[in-house]
Amino acid sequence: MLSRIDEIIYPNRCEVIEFSDPQRFVYPIFKNGHSSLHEFAGSNKLKILLNEQIKNVKQIEIVLREPQERFISGVNTFVFNTKRDNPNLDINTIIYFVENYLFLNRHYAPQLSWLVNLSRYSNAKFNLHHMDYITHLTNMNIKPKDEQKILPEEIILRLKNNPHVEIYHRLDLILLDLVDKNLNFPEIIQYIELKDPIAYSKLKCTALD
Repeated sequence: MLSRIDEIIYPNRCEVIEFSDPQRFVYPIFKNGHSSLHEFAGSNKLKILLNEQIKNVKQIEIVLREPQERFISGVNTFVFNTKRDNPNLDINTIIYFVENYLFLNRHYAPQLSWLVNLSRYSNAKFNLHHMDYITHLTNMNIKPKDEQKILPEEIILRLKNNPHVEIYHRLDLILLDLVDKNLNFPEIIQYIELKDPIAYSKLKCTALD
């Protein structure tokens, strides 16, 4: 890791939940049912595999979400948590850093960056699913108890039109093309390179070198 930002986006802690009956291994991503999956795992005493424990897993289930919707939800969580912990901070100050220093928090970092981190510990095939698949894993719908929708509409509109975010959303949209596919990480990267060489070049500069 080269910096504190690297540690935030690519942490040295990678989790996979081992489900039973039937056995399957699920990679929980923030804003993609992460809280519900963890609550279900805790309630049912499911095993959490960490880092090197993941390397022998052959198949990993991954739930993906529409990227712009996830981005707005993730930024809302980041702003809410930041203001909760630092009540004197102005919301526009926090949004300034969101807009100009991507990506400071894993709640809204691209889903592809989560796969990059998983690939550090796993050579498994990734079974990619749409968000609806979460109902096949748990009937829980857990949200942070105190979290509120804190972003005003004018900020949501600004975030949606932020040109700096567009290429990352393109990368995550390509992942949605692969829903219902069973691919390892190099195959996913190869598809991205063929589908969108410009987005791939951005990814290569920031995450793959």
